[in-house]
Amino acid sequence: MNQVDLHCHTTASDGVLEPRELVRRAAHLALTVMAVTDHDTTAGLPEALAGGRARGIEIIPGVEINTDVPGGEVHVLGYFIDWQDPAFTDQLGRLREGRLARARQMVDKLAALGAPIRLERVLQLARDGSVGRPHVAQALVEAGHVATFGEAFDRYIGRDRPAYVERLKFSPADACRLIRQAGGVPVWAHPIPFDATPMGLQGPLPFEGMLPELVDAGLQGLEVYYPGYGARAIEYLTRLAHQHELILTGGTDFHGFPPIQVDIGGIYVPMKAVRRLRATWEKLRA
Repeated sequence: MNQVDLHCHTTASDGVLEPRELVRRAAHLALTVMAVTDHDTTAGLPEALAGGRARGIEIIPGVEINTDVPGGEVHVLGYFIDWQDPAFTDQLGRLREGRLARARQMVDKLAALGAPIRLERVLQLARDGSVGRPHVAQALVEAGHVATFGEAFDRYIGRDRPAYVERLKFSPADACRLIRQAGGVPVWAHPIPFDATPMGLQGPLPFEGMLPELVDAGLQGLEVYYPGYGARAIEYLTRLAHQHELILTGGTDFHGFPPIQVDIGGIYVPMKAVRRLRATWEKLRA
């Protein structure tokens, strides 16, 4: 039985469960360690940490910072962050303001494309949290412009689609440095893109050439255990991690809606991943 999930989201960003509900479900599934890693916000951590103490689950305070690179995205997870650090929270606030401006521009583009939705509804779906494209997708489904989340991304808001809007410029190296400055451990989230076929990898990983730069900026790990990653992908990423002296982590990227439909703890993550993550954090603090 898996006891670890190092990548989970709540309603503080784009998950469907409130932090206390997420912890309650983790307890029901007999998890003992879970990281709460909402996008560009730590607003869900106080409730999650309190729930973890009450239910005997170790909650690792985390965050997931979304960054754009030419031709794609790189997400950086931060673990054991000092989530109350003022400089850190100020920077996350700036990123969330960029998310709001981006959502507003997408709503304007959708209206021009004949698929109007209300910005107010998008913000309601975000529950005053960190707004993202999944909230826009949900509003498109509700308005009847598309039937599914996938169609919303494929037709309108996916990269290179007509209503796509670039994020506030923030590089993966910037994210690594920010996490390190907040006392955390930066890890490259789902290095194989969602639209790649892990079993069919040919040649180097997209953006692999950035690894030396990210290591220089403080990157400490790769997310190796992830939904859809088969044996070949895990072997490839493990070899890459060893080559760059990076630790291995993993998790479900639980949101509670498609395209990720794996339940909390539904991906096996060895307990040694937690031990090595904690040891790395302690080493960085020394």
